[in-house]
Amino acid sequence: MLTTIIIPVLSLVAVFLFAVGKFSNQIRHTTDDKLRYYLNKFTKTPFRGLLVGTFFTALVQSSTATTVILVSIVGAGVMPFVNSLGVIFGANIGTALATQLVALKLSVVAPYIILAGYLVTNFSEKYKKFGKPVFYFGLMFFSLYLIGLYVEPLKDSQIINDLFFNVSNIYIAILFGFVFTAIIQASLVTSGLAVLLAGAGVLSFEQAIGLILGANLGTTTTALLASIKLDVNAKKVAMAHFLFNFLGVLLLIPVYGYFVDLVQKIGGGLDQQVATANILLNVLTAMIFLIFIKPFRKLIDLVVR
Repeated sequence: MLTTIIIPVLSLVAVFLFAVGKFSNQIRHTTDDKLRYYLNKFTKTPFRGLLVGTFFTALVQSSTATTVILVSIVGAGVMPFVNSLGVIFGANIGTALATQLVALKLSVVAPYIILAGYLVTNFSEKYKKFGKPVFYFGLMFFSLYLIGLYVEPLKDSQIINDLFFNVSNIYIAILFGFVFTAIIQASLVTSGLAVLLAGAGVLSFEQAIGLILGANLGTTTTALLASIKLDVNAKKVAMAHFLFNFLGVLLLIPVYGYFVDLVQKIGGGLDQQVATANILLNVLTAMIFLIFIKPFRKLIDLVVR
C-alpha cells in the first residue's frame, strides 16, 4: 500500500513544483518591469515595503522569487538596502496566505480554474497572456488536492506513524522542514504538505508547525547562494532574509505554549489551525521587526561588512 501511495504523491509534488515554477515565471514575465518599478517606488517606508512584499509574494506564490529579485535589484543599485527590509518581512506573510488557501480548500475549485485558464489561452486573443498564469495557478492547487486524497490513508500506515514518531518534538520537525525545503527550494510545498498531513491526521499540530518553521529557514538558502557573487548590499538582503526567519523561530520558542493556546481559541480543524498559526506567526514576527527595524539593520551591517 505504501508504494502505491508514495510514488503518486512524489509525482504530484513534481507536478506542483512544475506548476509553481511556471506560474511564477509567467507572472514575472508579464509584470517584470512593473514589478521592479513598484518594488522600488512603494518601498519608501518599511510598512509600505511590507505590504508590497506581501502582495507580490502572494502573486508569484514564492517568497524565494521575491527575495532573489530583491537581491538582484539591490545588487544592481536600483534599490537601497534599507528599502528591502519591509519587503522581506512581507514575503513570509505572502507565502502564509497561499498556505491558508490550501486549508480553505481552494483546491476544490482548482479544476474550474484550470479549465478557465485553458479556454482563455486558446480562445481569447485579448486576454491570452492571462490564460497561462490562471492555468498554472489552478494546476498548483489541483495537484495539492490530489496529494490530499492520496495521503489520507497514510494515517493508518505503521511505517509512516513510526517515521513521524521520531519527529517527536518541534526542534526535530524544524530541522526536517529546513532540509526538505533547502533541497526542493519551495517553502510552499513544505507548508502545504504540513497543512494537508495535519488535516489527514498524519501530523500533530506541533510537528506541522515545526515543518513550517523549518520551511521558512530552508527557503532562505536560495537568496544566500544567489548573493555570493554580488556586492555587499545584495549580501545584506540575503542575510536579512535568513536572520529574520531565524530570529523569528527563536522568538517563538519561549512563548510557544501561549501561541498554541491562542491558535486553539481561534478554532477550526487541525489543518485550519496550522494555516492560521502560520499567518499569525509571520504577521506578529513582521510587526516586531518593523518596530525594531533600526537595531535589526545595524545587526545586518555588523554581520555583513
